[in-house]
Amino acid sequence: MKTLSTLAVLSLTAAAQALTIDLQIGTGKPSTPLSGGASADSTSIVGVGIGTHLSENSHLGLNLSTRDIVTSDPVDAKARTALVEYTYELNPTGGIHPFIGAGIGYAWLKNTDKATALASDVFAGLRFTITESVDLTFTARAHQLYNVDFSQVQGENNRQVNSFEAIAGLRFKF
Repeated sequence: MKTLSTLAVLSLTAAAQALTIDLQIGTGKPSTPLSGGASADSTSIVGVGIGTHLSENSHLGLNLSTRDIVTSDPVDAKARTALVEYTYELNPTGGIHPFIGAGIGYAWLKNTDKATALASDVFAGLRFTITESVDLTFTARAHQLYNVDFSQVQGENNRQVNSFEAIAGLRFKF
């Protein structure tokens, strides 16, 4: 019985060390979401993520972020997203860790006809070890929103909004 309790404590300790919190800030350039040419200028992206390592090479997390979609008349649309993201590290050893990943989730929209949309992303980047518990990340991400309706502009329904983003972040490992 003592062996089982020791194993349980070791498992909980290992799981607790696998938790991560990511703070992200970056910029994005949405493609022209309206056929009339209205687009968002380079927009800021702010995000936070929480996740866990599934293995030495893989990480699963929940990423919450906010961004502009369109910032010109007659539309000033914004999106808040929640995506479940899977990250695979190509080289988990050493100080530099290249990674790739993908995510899918939901977006809450402001100033659009529909209040929600499907969201997805694919990304690649580099993670640099600063200390044992802090990493610096640089990520290039293609972010998509599906079936966005801009009711303020006639004929602008079911649009896909694509954004290419550059993000810097800090990952705290617990």
